[in-house]
Amino acid sequence: MQISNYAGTFFILMFASIFATGILELRWSGVGIEDWWRNEQFWVIGGTSAHLFAVFQGLLKVLAGIDTNFTVTSKANDEDGDFAELYVFKWTSLLIPPTTVLVINLVGMVAGISYAINSGYQSWGPLFGKLFFSIWVILHLYPFLKGLMGKQNRTPTIVIVWSILLASIFSLLWVKIDPFISDTQKAVAMGQCGVNC
Repeated sequence: MQISNYAGTFFILMFASIFATGILELRWSGVGIEDWWRNEQFWVIGGTSAHLFAVFQGLLKVLAGIDTNFTVTSKANDEDGDFAELYVFKWTSLLIPPTTVLVINLVGMVAGISYAINSGYQSWGPLFGKLFFSIWVILHLYPFLKGLMGKQNRTPTIVIVWSILLASIFSLLWVKIDPFISDTQKAVAMGQCGVNC
């Protein structure tokens, strides 16, 4: 999996512009770096959970006409009453996408390091860029991971099962699609290049 110099440069410039925008926001707003970092973490966690579900809900409403209804109740404590079920917050499905992103990045780091160890010295250079971005994502999702594990370490099993299943599906799709290899390299690897090799 080789990324061209042009694509790598473009990606680094894009990341640098995002970082520069963050620094400008810090200067203009007068907030500290810790507040800025917490805000970044909040947006990554929200973007992989609640905002993602809001997009799916909007698409379902527009494309399929399915509407989600919410029942508004009083804030009074009604643990054993008729409306006790309305107070239960079923948030398991919101935990699956960020957990999947964490699993994919952790597995990607392990796979990248093992590939670099097996491939030799020339593969360590590209690995550091990939590790940097994986670690960047994991650091953004660290408060989520800390909250997921909790004090009792009681993560719902269904979240772990779905996250591993989705991470496996996405990884297999990525290996099958392999966007960083050209069509001619794919044909040579499969032995179907014919005269054009």
